[in-house]
Amino acid sequence: GCNSLTSITIPNSVTKIGRYAFSGCTDLTKVTIGNLVTKIGGAAFDDCESLKEITIPDSVTVIGERAFVGCESLKEIIIPSSVTVIGEYAFFCCVSLENITLPDSVTDIGGWAFEGCEDLVIKASENSFAQKYAEENGMKFKVINR
Repeated sequence: GCNSLTSITIPNSVTKIGRYAFSGCTDLTKVTIGNLVTKIGGAAFDDCESLKEITIPDSVTVIGERAFVGCESLKEIIIPSSVTVIGEYAFFCCVSLENITLPDSVTDIGGWAFEGCEDLVIKASENSFAQKYAEENGMKFKVINR
């Protein structure tokens, strides 16, 4: 496996992070994604329990299902304004996740995307899809001005 991998920079030549690409890399703490990546595949960072820092570029349009399941050290994530879809279970059981900033471009959030994220506050524009999603799912929401 990839147990000793602690940090990775995905180069600008890469356009997609495939399914299970870094799944189970338990010591991975920092990921920087190159600016040509358009999709983070399903379960790409599944069970990366030490992941604290990830930079998602504004080339990404899709965050796949289960992409960050069990990333229990992740406290905050900013989703860029290029993303339109967040797959089901995408951040399932990210138990330390406190803040996620969602852009107006997100119009599809899969089921159970934030299940098990008990302290999570969704930050987004007023009257956005994200606000409606938060309200429908009984989640904490904070309006941010863009």
